[in-house]
Amino acid sequence: MSRSRARLLRGFALGLLLVLLVVAGALALRGRSTPDAPVTGGGLTRVAFFDVGQGLAVGIITADGHSLLYDTGDQVEAIDAVVLPFFHRYGVERLDYLVISHPDQDHIGELATVLERIPVSTYVDPAIESTNRAYLRGLRLVEQQGIPARRARRGDVLELGTRTRAEILWPRDPLITDGDGTVIDNDNSVVLRVTDGNVRILLTGDLEEEAEHALVELDRAALRADILQVAHHGSRSSSSAPFLDAVDGEDAIISVGADNRYGHPHPETVQRLRAAGLTISRTDVDGTVVVVSDGSGYHLEREEAAP
Repeated sequence: MSRSRARLLRGFALGLLLVLLVVAGALALRGRSTPDAPVTGGGLTRVAFFDVGQGLAVGIITADGHSLLYDTGDQVEAIDAVVLPFFHRYGVERLDYLVISHPDQDHIGELATVLERIPVSTYVDPAIESTNRAYLRGLRLVEQQGIPARRARRGDVLELGTRTRAEILWPRDPLITDGDGTVIDNDNSVVLRVTDGNVRILLTGDLEEEAEHALVELDRAALRADILQVAHHGSRSSSSAPFLDAVDGEDAIISVGADNRYGHPHPETVQRLRAAGLTISRTDVDGTVVVVSDGSGYHLEREEAAP
């Protein structure tokens, strides 16, 4: 090979490398690293969407060791085998916050179990009246243990260390009610915008279309997030197109039980998520899905689904 041809090939290779570096920089500006690629930089924040069957439980451990559990699911086996081992694995022996989105059984069924298994510094819920026995038992334990309780309302902030915070975007007063004046549990779910540096995660509980519309009208920009917890396990009454457009996310995670009797996630909802350009993960297929963030980018790790 001639020297001139060798120089030409080296020049081409150098140019290609520069192009790849520019592309990589552009992806980093989006706040997302490629799936399954290691994140670099400072400490890591982990947000685990637990495989708890037909229910919801999300755990957060920040880079500096603060912690939050959002909902508890409805399977004691999942608390003991999946949820608490996650926290213990990273040295968390006390939850800074236990947040309940709303008092539906598949979200608060194991509230008392969590309170019995691990100390909690602050309890947060939307303070919706309910006759759910599991919820009432949990509230009694909160009182008996002397845990400070906060009513979740828009504008409140849960501080989680130097880099991470959870802002309450919903509900707000007056709460959404039906025609008889009864408060609607799903549409008053606690919505958290978790911010870890430049990475945003939106937790939505069982939010449905009426509340989604209200949030879009109230503050569209606040809904922007990289990762979306798909509301109501992928029900057709949630994840409306205008809401997904406001979120403008990269990844959607559906917490759902295998072969559940509700048909979740609904095909129409899955279609809307895909049309919005979201990459979908499901706990019934992927097991527990963990977002690993260094504050500038993130990737997803998956644990095998429970048998």
